[in-house]
Amino acid sequence: MTSDQTNEIASVDVNRDQLIEGLRLLKKHASPRRREKAVVRREGGDLVIEIGGGAARAEASGRWEGEARLNGKLLLETAKHYSQDVTVNIRVEPGRFLFPGRSIPCEWVGTAAPHPLIPIGATLRDILRVGAQFSEEELEQSGHVESVRDARKKRTRLIRQAVKVLGPLQIAEEDLVELVDGLVSGELG
Repeated sequence: MTSDQTNEIASVDVNRDQLIEGLRLLKKHASPRRREKAVVRREGGDLVIEIGGGAARAEASGRWEGEARLNGKLLLETAKHYSQDVTVNIRVEPGRFLFPGRSIPCEWVGTAAPHPLIPIGATLRDILRVGAQFSEEELEQSGHVESVRDARKKRTRLIRQAVKVLGPLQIAEEDLVELVDGLVSGELG
């Protein structure tokens, strides 16, 4: 065993074309904020990259039992650095997310707990539902806290606009909050 292998926390071989296409779509549609974290984890036979309200998948084989959390913008810039091989080896060593020729600082969380997932193209209701299902800490760790906060602000703004329009019907803001929250939680359909 080489010294590199003794420091490995996780290592997978990922389908290069799927990885590059996923990163390209995330870069185009997810729009991560400057310091927003990307979360890289394993789900079934895929490596999943979540960032900026979106997620991408690529077939992967190997050992990845947890989550790597790293700067999302840096990760999105990596697509141009992958070799032309069919697969790309991605690994995590203490404090580093590594792939051929490059390295990005990261945190490793060895967990398989359920985590927030906001797909690309999520509706306001989808984002609010994720915000209702997970704690602020879980949203922060997954990199979705800003998306959920923005959705909550928009929800409040829309409810206040609706109260003005529905004023003649004597519908109070609390009534609309209860209605919207019930719809988001699934209690009302």
